[in-house]
Amino acid sequence: MLRSEKNFLERIADIIPGLAGYRAREDRRTTDKRLREYLAARLDRVRDQVESAKLQATNAGQLAVLNDLGLLHRKLQGAADSVRFASYGYTGLFDQVKIGDAELEALYAHDLKILEAVEALESAAADALGLSRSGMNAVVALEGLLAERRNLWEKG
Repeated sequence: MLRSEKNFLERIADIIPGLAGYRAREDRRTTDKRLREYLAARLDRVRDQVESAKLQATNAGQLAVLNDLGLLHRKLQGAADSVRFASYGYTGLFDQVKIGDAELEALYAHDLKILEAVEALESAAADALGLSRSGMNAVVALEGLLAERRNLWEKG
């Protein structure tokens, strides 16, 4: 890469010993952010399916499930926001809170569990009117995983 093509951080990493890994960690932060955006978008799609299920239930006269679907809709919104606004998996050079590579790997392993929980929600959403019970179980499991991730981050 030509010197003129390098950004400020890349040039600093070339000059100051020990900062070569900084860019790799910064790339991990970007990847982590993209993962959060991806998961939140998938949760938003499931939430849209719940909204559609609410309309189907109303049209079918199945008013008994509307409260459950409404609660599920709100929980999905909270889960999406929790994922979307979670702390990223890497702290910057001058951040007060530092997280090591081992802790970061544990967070990434946990993120895989969160992805699997989102997939379970998507499967539950495939059955629109049966969604309220199975979807609620899946979103409760996801909320537990998100709480565990926050704890992992705080311990890191």
